Amino acid sequence: MTAFSDTIDTLLGPDGVIARHSGFAFREQQHTMAQAIAHALETEQHLVVEAPTGVGKTLAYLLPAVIHALENNRTAVISTHTKNLQDQLLQKDIPLARALLGKDFRALAMKGRRNYLCVTRLENAIAYAGSLFTDDVSDELLRLKEWSGMSTDGDVGTCPFVPRPEVWDAVCSEPGVCTPRACGSRCFYQQLRERARRSAIVVMNHALFFSLLPLRQTEDQFLFDNDFVILDEAHLIEQAAGNAFGERVSRRGLLSAVHRLYHRKGRKGLLAPAPRGLASGIRGVEECIEDFFAEYAGAAKRLRGGAHRDGARPEQEIRVTVPDIVPDTLSGPLQELLHKVGIAEEQVDDVARKQEIAAVRQSLERSLTVLQGIMGLNNPRAAYWIEVGKAPNDNIVLSAAPYEVNELLAPRLFADRGPTILTSATLSVDGSLDYIKERLGAGQAGDLILDTPFDFARQMRVWLARFMPEPDSPDYQRALPDAIMHCIRATHGKALVLFTSSGVMHATARALGEKLEDAGIRMLVQGADMQRHALLEEFKRDVHSVLLGLDSFWMGVDVPGEALEHVIITRLPFAVPSHPLMEARLEDLQRRGVNPFRAFSLPEAILKFRQGAGRLIRTVTDTGIVSILDSRIFTKPYGRMFLGALPRCRIEILTRDGDVEPLDAFFV
Repeated sequence: MTAFSDTIDTLLGPDGVIARHSGFAFREQQHTMAQAIAHALETEQHLVVEAPTGVGKTLAYLLPAVIHALENNRTAVISTHTKNLQDQLLQKDIPLARALLGKDFRALAMKGRRNYLCVTRLENAIAYAGSLFTDDVSDELLRLKEWSGMSTDGDVGTCPFVPRPEVWDAVCSEPGVCTPRACGSRCFYQQLRERARRSAIVVMNHALFFSLLPLRQTEDQFLFDNDFVILDEAHLIEQAAGNAFGERVSRRGLLSAVHRLYHRKGRKGLLAPAPRGLASGIRGVEECIEDFFAEYAGAAKRLRGGAHRDGARPEQEIRVTVPDIVPDTLSGPLQELLHKVGIAEEQVDDVARKQEIAAVRQSLERSLTVLQGIMGLNNPRAAYWIEVGKAPNDNIVLSAAPYEVNELLAPRLFADRGPTILTSATLSVDGSLDYIKERLGAGQAGDLILDTPFDFARQMRVWLARFMPEPDSPDYQRALPDAIMHCIRATHGKALVLFTSSGVMHATARALGEKLEDAGIRMLVQGADMQRHALLEEFKRDVHSVLLGLDSFWMGVDVPGEALEHVIITRLPFAVPSHPLMEARLEDLQRRGVNPFRAFSLPEAILKFRQGAGRLIRTVTDTGIVSILDSRIFTKPYGRMFLGALPRCRIEILTRDGDVEPLDAFFV
């Protein structure tokens, strides 16, 4: 046993500090996880850990991370998906770690650089406000200057008012303008970067982590010198990495960049007063942008058959599988404009204005490269699609994203240097972590699946509705409200009802409205009542309410206690292959002779199913029911795999009349 292992025993062992700490108790799974992570850190090995709810996984990885970082002068980068978990780390777990270790180490949260005020850019915006902005924003700029003198971090989230987008775009930190040389240590973002380099713990979200990962300076680091990585909520890594490695260019984004150079409204911008030739060139490019994206909107309409299938959203994504579906009428005019901007840039004497012009020019150059790559479908391992937004904005976005990230992540996250630690409550399929490791390129990583600390045989029951028509039957929607109502009556509300379709959810809400009102049960519906966070807080407050939710409520929802005693899964969560990325992924598997259902659709559905069912039991005192209103549990061969993914507990049969019949012979 090493000194590192001894320290973990002292903290989390049966007779450790935590076991003697008021309000805490020894948890064998937490101790096992912490020891495994300590060993991985000591030996520079990658590790994937499934740690069910109740294990105390945050402290199990945080304590070894802090010890290893302090003893080896390293930085632990901890990335999570949800803001709630980031807040928990910073406000609860990190202060607890300081107290347990008796050491005051540095820890900070880091957001994308555009969240931070650049003092240099603010001063430039104030100096040139008359020529930069089409509206009078002098009062707002002065308020930002006043705030900058009082703020400790320059984070827009702490600003006492919400700056207008065009104002914040002109004053936030931006590559090429906000630099150590130009801004020095007085700039908030540069201060943050310097503090991060000296910190033991840096907390960020997956979106930021995976956007920074491809930009790393050498192969010897992830984001900072001599750092290591812990990725919590790892079941969402593939989605976050795909978004970060993807590319997009939009009508609105191109117009915004062009207008920063020169806007005909008020004749303002970085190049104002623009020479006649440049002004006419910008006007011509504006018209080309509008015409070009109008062509793509028309192509999108043709590709989807001129009508929205099955009431699909007007802004749905339309896949593109053929290159150059519209003529490239934009590249030439944009290149010509960039040439003129480069000449004008050289003639500007003011250093700050020159830097701003250069930043816009470089942004447009990057957009042009991305645009040409998307038009030509240049990456054979990517999916391509068009997004057409709703009126009145009618924004049109051309997007591309890799449909497999394992080959991108393997050399960046799981190469010889390390370590990288991945953890989540739900990562395994059929008792193995092989599926998630293959999806993420973590084939050489070690793995650990921990037992649950909960007594599910006592705490949870599962109800199955054998009588329900299969979801593709027209009778399913007619039968669903009554089946849900039977479940809701059993717990007098206190229910989270999970859907996979917005249309089905809203139709069910209409059918249930009067019945629930008569029963004195309040109904909360995602997208109809309030924002997600407020909706969840209201659900917790009103313990007899019912919450109907879609995708985002299947995971990341933590409602311990009596407010949630029933999770109702209306349909097994197979993803409908309507998104271009999903279509491309399934087609690729088929081309390679792999069954896409068995290799991807089924394991993904099982993972999401486990996430949904996992909303019920959050503490050792919680009890309740998970009702599954999808009869394919009985009729399809894969039904047993879904049941097998649940903890061992009693299964009962929900009848058409709302009664429950025991099924003593069946356990999962």
